Amino acid sequence: MANPGARHVLAVGAALAFAACGSSGSPSPTMPGGIGGSEVVSLDLSCPTSLLIGEKEPCIAVARMRSGQAPIVSFEVAWTSTRPDLVTVDTLGVVNGRSPGQASIAASYRGREASASVVVTAEDALRVKAAAEQGEFRPGTTVTMWLQGYYSVASADTARLSLRITDQVGIVTTTTPLTVARGGDFFLLSTTFVVPQSSTRVCRTAVLEVGSVTVTEPQSDTSALRCIAIRQ
Repeated sequence: MANPGARHVLAVGAALAFAACGSSGSPSPTMPGGIGGSEVVSLDLSCPTSLLIGEKEPCIAVARMRSGQAPIVSFEVAWTSTRPDLVTVDTLGVVNGRSPGQASIAASYRGREASASVVVTAEDALRVKAAAEQGEFRPGTTVTMWLQGYYSVASADTARLSLRITDQVGIVTTTTPLTVARGGDFFLLSTTFVVPQSSTRVCRTAVLEVGSVTVTEPQSDTSALRCIAIRQ
């Protein structure tokens, strides 16, 4: 499913994911060089509260120092999961939803510990993480739009995943649906098309068809990931 021409989208998604996990009151990163164990007062841990099966997100560990500094130390922490059959965690603190249920993620750093609960859900769902585009968005020009995130299929053995491009009138183009199996995984969808002469904006939507049910994301036209204004 990956498109080699859209590798820069992956970097966008990673940056957004890390920003999302660290945006709820976390301090600005500070390099931890030369930190001694006695200088660490406490360890704060932020993890995604829920994951789809197959979804990956980073946990962020912040060391609170006697000096008042609060460096992000995620890459130096010892990580463990109480239920690796449900949620795994790698050496960088990235958690991966494996099966439905709840697990506790623990972090240990220079004698300080912290934990956070992560719930994995089995559902028919899409979670869009990032988007990118290429080209001059004017009527009649050829452009490319990407969308990436995670899908999850729970109510059927297979489903169909596609990327739909619309404007203010209706559907501009839809990619050939990909057949995906029960469970979940990362997706990267892209399409190249000519902007219609009458378009004032073009919008991208990931579409997951599970039997008679259709799941779409993003749903709101106000989402920065969804629509691009056409320059007249």
